[in-house]
Amino acid sequence: MSARADTPKPAAPDAAQPGFTPPSIPAGGLEALLFRCVELLSTTLLVVFTGRLMGPAGRGLYALASLTTLVLVLPLGPVWYGNVVEVTRGRLSLPEIFGGSIVIATVGGILTALVALGFSVTLGDRWWIVAAPAGVTPFLLLMSYQEGLFMGMGHVRAVNLLRIARAVLPLLFIAPALLAGAPARTAIEIWLLSFIVIALATSVPLRAYVGRPRLPRDRAYYRRVVTYGGKISGLNAVDAANDRVGLLALAVFRGDAAVGVFSIAIAGLQVLLTATQALALSTFRRIGTESPAASAALTARTVRHAILLTSAGILVLVPASFVAVPLALGKGYEDVPVLLLVLVADAIYLAALYPLYTYFQVQATKPATLLKVGGSALLANVALTAALAPHWGIWGVAVAATLAGTLQFTVALRSFGAEAGVSLRDVVPGRPELADYVWLAATLRRRSTRTATGDAGR
Repeated sequence: MSARADTPKPAAPDAAQPGFTPPSIPAGGLEALLFRCVELLSTTLLVVFTGRLMGPAGRGLYALASLTTLVLVLPLGPVWYGNVVEVTRGRLSLPEIFGGSIVIATVGGILTALVALGFSVTLGDRWWIVAAPAGVTPFLLLMSYQEGLFMGMGHVRAVNLLRIARAVLPLLFIAPALLAGAPARTAIEIWLLSFIVIALATSVPLRAYVGRPRLPRDRAYYRRVVTYGGKISGLNAVDAANDRVGLLALAVFRGDAAVGVFSIAIAGLQVLLTATQALALSTFRRIGTESPAASAALTARTVRHAILLTSAGILVLVPASFVAVPLALGKGYEDVPVLLLVLVADAIYLAALYPLYTYFQVQATKPATLLKVGGSALLANVALTAALAPHWGIWGVAVAATLAGTLQFTVALRSFGAEAGVSLRDVVPGRPELADYVWLAATLRRRSTRTATGDAGR
């Protein structure tokens, strides 16, 4: 594997970070489990509330507004990757990175919002789908930078708490509005306010961990992180378009109700991928800071676990959806369980891509490789969707997404193999991964037995 000669030596992955003490391994494992349960519950409830109380058409508007928030952070959101590089390479102090992030979020967010507002006037009576999210752009960017700082510090607990806040607070904002009978537009505007609250509230503990934000003394910081973030933003834009091209096609060819139905299927898969995202988070810092060989081995191992966990989740989710979707969402969503069945392969590929992307972003620092990976999938997805969506509707979109996902995973794996010398055999789950979960189950059983015995003896 090649390594850049001018790259500063990464900070040691076990170096103590200021402001917090990492939990013990058992405590950290229990925390991760509790965090995932809360996040899954909140995300599921958000899907149920928006799907059932808004109906397919209203859910479609919500999905388009959510897509807008994603698009708004594409140009400058990836600056957080540059911040992670600054942290792991030890170039600037954490307070300076914190202060610089606030500047970029404020100035860049306002400029992005102005561009979005100008575009919104071309949408007619749907102008608010772009204009309303544009008003919270600085806070969306700040949320991204805050999470990036915690990830760069290796503070997994804080990242987990922030992600829980992102799952719980939007639900707490939109659910009362929907239960009160608010129209879709009003409920969505109230939902957007939750992002302002999250960004402002997160600034308090972040300041406690890293100190008072200061402007960077090295003015080249802004150029470095914006330039590197710009390289990643191209990749993120490709991935975002690839993930949502189906929604846009359905909005054009089939209307809001079709968008709403397909968005529910996508949301179901995202719930399924929550555990895999947590797995990728737990190895994020080590993949970026360990030696190239150790990082490649860890990435391959994480891919194996991601595939195994997602496959196991599919075996539960898809059969359960045939019963749960009609009960939870009501009429109009009858196609969702079969859509999930069509999309299962795409879910497995997406799960495997998380650690592969981490490797190329923060270890190999080769965003151009990821642009090639995502670009190939986007071209295939656009071509297939354009051909299939007008005739097959949501089924054509689902087939296009699965075929494009197959291509994307293939190109990503070939690129990883060329960079790290890893073969397909190295990412196929086997007995060692199953043994890991058998060992984990036995450990938890022994621990619970000891706890019960100790409580009984008191």
